Amino acid sequence: MPDTKSRLITPEQRLSTIPFEVSETSGDHSFTNIRLENYARLPYVDLNLPSMDHHVMIYNYNPPSSTVHYHCGGQHYNGIWQPQAVALLPAFQDNQWLIPESDSGTLHILFPYTAVNKVIQESFDLDPDTLELQSLFDAQSPVLQSLSELMFREMQDKFASGNLYMESLANAAIVHLLNSYSNKAIQRQAHSGKISPQGLQRLIRFIDEHLSQKITLDQLASQLHMSSYHFCRAFKLSSGYTPHQFVILRRTYTARQLLISSQLTPAQIAQQTGFSDQSHMNKQLRREFNMTATQIRA
Repeated sequence: MPDTKSRLITPEQRLSTIPFEVSETSGDHSFTNIRLENYARLPYVDLNLPSMDHHVMIYNYNPPSSTVHYHCGGQHYNGIWQPQAVALLPAFQDNQWLIPESDSGTLHILFPYTAVNKVIQESFDLDPDTLELQSLFDAQSPVLQSLSELMFREMQDKFASGNLYMESLANAAIVHLLNSYSNKAIQRQAHSGKISPQGLQRLIRFIDEHLSQKITLDQLASQLHMSSYHFCRAFKLSSGYTPHQFVILRRTYTARQLLISSQLTPAQIAQQTGFSDQSHMNKQLRREFNMTATQIRA
């Protein structure tokens, strides 16, 4: 086997290596644990790629009808991809592809090796060097299919829901991959249960003070000195909301209050409360109050 770690390429170098254009990426967004690459209309593919320090999950939303040939880490796969099936290319593995058909569509979901290691340490209390993800070719996983579809929709919506939403989806996908497609049976660490009222108040203060900024999962978890995984579970148990749902709720109620009490324009309020734009703010106002910004201010 070649010394793949000496030949590692970055995701950006991979894009410059492949002889065709990616349709869109999440490169301009500062997600800490995920990167998306959409290939809406692949050409005939015959590639031999060096390895990366990223795990790559491939969501086949429009697979080719012909046989796909895939080689990764000493494993050979030949077969027909099913719609919404998932493939997985583990980090540090050279890989070869032959897709003898054009116009198929796939979403590549990249998880940094360091982000996966962090989940292994925090969620399972294991040495990351002892745990490896398996290569997959045509996995039928309802969980991964649902998470991939949500990521794909968010990409099509220009990531309007923000970092917290995407990073939460990524964290859920990583945990499921480790639970279902690794080289050993693992168990999640027990967590202590609910967050104290004082802890919730500290979180609310932090969220309100940073509404105009991107709020990440790691930032919220660090306020309570918890791992991202345990924080998500404890927060939902304590508040009834996911962290992303709660932050959106705080943004929406603050926007409504500013529409009533300030002279700021709706566009200024959207920016001040951390919405991607006025349209996204109106969408949440309609969902919560059944009113647009103009109707609230009237």
